[in-house]
Amino acid sequence: MSTKRPPMSPVSGERKRRKAITLEMKLKIIAQHEGGKPVMVISRELGLSQSTISTILKDKKRISDAVKSSASIKSTVITKKRAGPIDDMEKLLVEWIEEQIQNRIPLSLLMIQAKARSLFNMLKEHADPAYTQMFTASHGWFQRFKKRHNFHTVKVMGEAAGADIGCAEAFKEELHRIIVDQKYLPEQIFNVDETSLFWKRMPECTYIRQESKAIPGFRDHVTLLLGGNVAGFKLKPFLIYHSENPRAFKNVSKHTLPVHYRHNKKAWMTSALLEDWFLNCFIPQAKEYCGRNNISFKILLILDDAPGHPQHIGTIHPDVKVVYLPLNTTTLIQPMDQGAIAAFKAQYLRHTFAQAVKATESGQTLLEFWKEFNILNAIQNIAAAWEEVTEQCMNYIWTKVLKTYGNTFKGFNKDHTVDEIGSNKILVLGKQLELDINEEGIHEIVSIKAEEISNEELIELQEERSEEVEAEEEVVPKQLKKFTTKKLAEAFATISRGMRMLEEMDGNYERFARADRQIQDALICYREIYNEKKKQTVYSKLDSIMKNTVPAKPSTNVSAPMPSTSYSRVSSEERKIDNPRAVASTSSRNKF
Repeated sequence: MSTKRPPMSPVSGERKRRKAITLEMKLKIIAQHEGGKPVMVISRELGLSQSTISTILKDKKRISDAVKSSASIKSTVITKKRAGPIDDMEKLLVEWIEEQIQNRIPLSLLMIQAKARSLFNMLKEHADPAYTQMFTASHGWFQRFKKRHNFHTVKVMGEAAGADIGCAEAFKEELHRIIVDQKYLPEQIFNVDETSLFWKRMPECTYIRQESKAIPGFRDHVTLLLGGNVAGFKLKPFLIYHSENPRAFKNVSKHTLPVHYRHNKKAWMTSALLEDWFLNCFIPQAKEYCGRNNISFKILLILDDAPGHPQHIGTIHPDVKVVYLPLNTTTLIQPMDQGAIAAFKAQYLRHTFAQAVKATESGQTLLEFWKEFNILNAIQNIAAAWEEVTEQCMNYIWTKVLKTYGNTFKGFNKDHTVDEIGSNKILVLGKQLELDINEEGIHEIVSIKAEEISNEELIELQEERSEEVEAEEEVVPKQLKKFTTKKLAEAFATISRGMRMLEEMDGNYERFARADRQIQDALICYREIYNEKKKQTVYSKLDSIMKNTVPAKPSTNVSAPMPSTSYSRVSSEERKIDNPRAVASTSSRNKF
């Protein structure tokens, strides 16, 4: 008689891994149970415990909500939201990482782990004494943290890489070849670069810096995209702020501002914003400039390979060629980093100090002036400071990257220029304001490399932004966003037309099919919403018909309208929208 084999114990030292259940699997379980299949049968077929199946069924409302907000149900795993210091720490850590990325400071795993531990320990000190959970910032935690906050593309290095001189020289040779072969003129060669501007920041040593907690927006910043061409022409600044409608903009049209104003939550550059700048700001202004100077519209744009600079930008316009600076060469050959941004920041500080002097002469205190100084004042000073950056400066910044015109850029010294603005102008204004200020403090403000934000400043910055958003919502109530069947159908039809256009141009069918498949997979969540709303519309029409129908006499021959008759009213175009893959495949068959 055979005996039952004892269950095999796990190997010593190994922990049994918990099986991750995707959103697709959870939807399948819910559908099977609603179809009448018992929990025990589902458990046996899927190899899951009955308690796990029961928990999923109890949580089906939250799972349904997740379907509507998820881009792809195939790989989505619903996890419980964690509260307490760890959750708060991760929010602050995301803020810190984004600040580092925006300031182009290389990140290493050790740096992120150390910052995470530092933030957690600080938050734990202020938490409930009963909170005893430990946090070690393990490698496993970091991998899960990246997935939770979509940092898959963030480059984390073992050590910060230094400037690559050899790569910079090779790029200069290649750029020289492109300019000579394509016969680009100085007026046709452009460069832009982003910089963060803490528009309400004062030098460290001043007494007003010590009272910064009393000044709203002290840590607030904007991201600026500044640039121009070899001939010295300057593009209109592109400014990104965290607020869509700041209180200072009341009764002010954004179209009249001296900058291109955009916003996002973090006030930093994204791929979508750069594409917006390229299409709606750069190309129109460059075309107008070329037409005014009787030059053909043929542009060479030099960008660095920073986050938020998508590679496809160079394929958008046939008359604009985009070349990217190699990694770790920005400090060596990025034109805007060779003095233009530093000169701009020095001029910004000078204009702000001059306004402060004027305010104090009219009876205000410096602290009162600084409290009232708002983002609109900052934008006006940004425009004035950018105007002050000279053509000679904009010529000089190209000496490190261009061999073609390098010998003609002489007579300018970026350090001397910044020192002159600081020593001769800002220091004089600082004395008038009775500030204890020196050249070192001025260089701290205008230096391109931003200082690292502290844990306390991270919390203050997050609180300030939350207060600003709340105030903005009071002034400009947000319209509730909602899906409609008509608009969703229009969106799907537009996407289908776009895919057909791509298919007509692309001779590589495998590439097109791969792209089409990825796009259709990404749209699954929206199709779920569309189908659900369409069903609701059909059922509401049926209810209306039933209510408006007055039966003549009770009769067994009278039957209620069938749902199929309503579905038959759905147009052929709507049926195509439900399955746009069929549209693409039909056009594919016609092609071959």
